Amino acid sequence: MSSPLVKKILIIDDDENIHDIIKLIFEEEHYHIKGILDADEFQLKETITDFLPDLILLDILIGKHDGRDICNRLKFDPQTASVPVILLSAVNMDNLNCSPDDTIEKPFEIADLRQKIKTLLETKTV
Repeated sequence: MSSPLVKKILIIDDDENIHDIIKLIFEEEHYHIKGILDADEFQLKETITDFLPDLILLDILIGKHDGRDICNRLKFDPQTASVPVILLSAVNMDNLNCSPDDTIEKPFEIADLRQKIKTLLETKTV
């Protein structure tokens, strides 16, 4: 009797409403959701090491931090390079200077976010 593996999504966004919305949507679909409101490098690394997310939803503007810099650090770190990152933002994402796996503009359509997450998680599971 095998149970499906629960996928884990890490939300890095300083807007608590985004955390609440995403938790509401995806916990209902049996995803394990963890959110952090600050992108302090130590807290971020510790959270990722402890939680081992399958996917990261990352805001571009997180207080004094820039999600594009965080995205680059994640993609260049061998421990997190293979973890899909979706950048979320209300700011223009034409010149990102980073390589997320996907982007989604705020306010977002729930169906779009669901589809992007599902697609990235399916392609991650080889």
